[in-house]
Amino acid sequence: MASKVGICNMALSHLAISKEIANLDADKSEEASACRRFYDTALDRVLRDFKWSFTTKIATLALIEESPNDEWGYSYRYPNDCLIVRRVLSGIRNDTRQSRAPYRIGRDDGGLLIWTDQQNAEIEYSIRAENPQFYPADFVLAFSYLLAFLIAPRVTGGDQFKLGERAIKMYTLEISAANADNHNEEQQEEAPESEFIRTRE
Repeated sequence: MASKVGICNMALSHLAISKEIANLDADKSEEASACRRFYDTALDRVLRDFKWSFTTKIATLALIEESPNDEWGYSYRYPNDCLIVRRVLSGIRNDTRQSRAPYRIGRDDGGLLIWTDQQNAEIEYSIRAENPQFYPADFVLAFSYLLAFLIAPRVTGGDQFKLGERAIKMYTLEISAANADNHNEEQQEEAPESEFIRTRE
């Protein structure tokens, strides 16, 4: 089971640092200080970089206004638990470029808005998952590599052995592997044939 301190110690291991953090909040070491500084930033980055299944949520948006401006039909409130919007649902699971529902993020005095022409809009989005106990192994590994990259200059004295560069390369590989694993856990519909193929037949 993953933990915040465990992810930080894994990041240090990627940088060949054998010293471990026992208590992230109380530890006064340079390593713990660097992890505290970059942990939340790294978490948000890895959550945004890939549509992790365990953070995916679908919700109906709260309507704010019809015809909010000259370009969009509706404005909706951006959900409080939303880290990044993945798509506005169009009613078609296997969206094409033509069927995707356009949208744009804006704001008013009350906070962030989602502008779209979709009535009764629903969105698919990623939440900010903060409890490490629910992190799958591929996420933990990717997260630890990204954290290692961010803390490397500070905890290695300039990273003369380029371990931070190695960590960010490994992060990219882990994201690619997670993408492949994610496809294995989904049963996608067949992509619709192009208009050219349908006409030719």
